[in-house]
Parts: sequence; structure tokens; C-alpha cells
Amino acid sequence: MTLVFVHGSGCTHHVWSYQTSFFNNSIALDLPGHPNGNALTDIEAMLQWLLSVLEERNLHDVVLVGHSLGSAVVLKAALDIATSKTESHRAATSENSRIKGLVLIGAGAKLKVMPQFLDALTGVIEKGEEFPGFLLAPNQTLAEPLRTEVNTAMVKNGAAVTLTDFLICNSFDVMGSLHKVSLPVQLIVGSEDVMTPVKYSHYLNEQLPNASLNIIDGGTHMVFAEQPDIVNQCIESFIANLD
Repeated sequence: MTLVFVHGSGCTHHVWSYQTSFFNNSIALDLPGHPNGNALTDIEAMLQWLLSVLEERNLHDVVLVGHSLGSAVVLKAALDIATSKTESHRAATSENSRIKGLVLIGAGAKLKVMPQFLDALTGVIEKGEEFPGFLLAPNQTLAEPLRTEVNTAMVKNGAAVTLTDFLICNSFDVMGSLHKVSLPVQLIVGSEDVMTPVKYSHYLNEQLPNASLNIIDGGTHMVFAEQPDIVNQCIESFIANLD
């Protein structure tokens, strides 16, 4: 089993340091433009990119793990498997499917971003101001040196890339399609997550046919990096029960 980790808005593979050091057979990806290459501007393009990575690396028996924006990309991959109609994707729905399960952390069927937040970030970019501190605020609960590594990577990516990611989140909506996902899904959310509140994961748990939910007491939106031991144990238990 190979775990493939997909980060959230404005971030890089650095956020998964506690996971990739724990799970031997694991890969943490950088979405295009984070910081290398051109940033993708819609969820469909991110989906196609992810599927191409799995194919190019010839990965099988994959568990996709996504956080926030990454969870949206991962969820879209599961929906692609469920509803695939094009020849290029039929391999993913074959008997030996590449993807065996999903872990969604800080996820939602919709990922609306507050308009005030988008407006403030747009203003920063238009005025050419320095990378705004409010984008780094969610990382203040992380221990060093990870906090500095994550913050440095976000600043390097730049505010424009983060805004593009947020706009993708803002337009994401699969509320009417969740029933089509047959893959096993492990949901993880921090009890104090204000960006993707617990109610988002409760909804996913109710609508996804084969899901289970773990709420991590005291965790915020970055729960996997705040309480890695608990989250890693949850992921480990999930993959141990997969065929």
C-alpha cells in the first residue's frame, strides 16, 4: 500500500513531514506552482494532474490522503473513478484499481471561503504588499522547526498562488455526488477547526456510503501536524482494514 499525500491551499509537501517520516511507503506531492511550474486554476486540472502522477509513477494500491484543498482533489479522484466515461480513465476503474481508499482531513463537500478573506488577499496582491501574516496564522500551533518550514514554503509560493487555491476551494461543490463514492473513506477533523468545521465532516460521514469519522479533540485545521501521533494511528488503523 502506498500513501500519497496532497497538501492544502498555499502549502507544499512540507506540511506532511510527520506523516512521511512515519509511513515508510509514502509520497507527499507538491501541486503545480507550489512553487515549481504553473499553478493550476481549477479542480478538474488538479484532478487530471494527480491521475497523471499516479500513472507516470506506476503506483498501485494507493491510499490518497488530502487536506483541505487537497481533500477536494482526492475526493474528485474518487468521483472520477465512480463516474468515469472516458477511455483514458477506464484503467482506474479496472479490477486492479490504483486507488484503494481515501483519507480526508479538514474536508468538506463544499469549501466556501469568506468573501472578506478573498477581498483582503486580493487587495494585498493588487497593492504589491508583502506576504500577509494572516495567511500564516493557522500555523502558529505547529511546533518548530516544522512551523518555520511551512511558513517559509508558503511565502515562497506567494500570495497569488494561495488566492488561486482559495478560489478553487470557493467554487468546489460535490454535495450532490457523494453517494456515488464507493471507496472506503476515513474522515479526520479537529474539534476546533474553524475553517472546515466538524459539521462538514459529519455531513460527509452521513452522505458517503463507506465512511468513518474521527474527531481529534483540541485539533484545529492543521490537526495532522499538531497531533501527528494520533492522526498517524488513525490512518494506520484505516489502511490495516483495507483489502
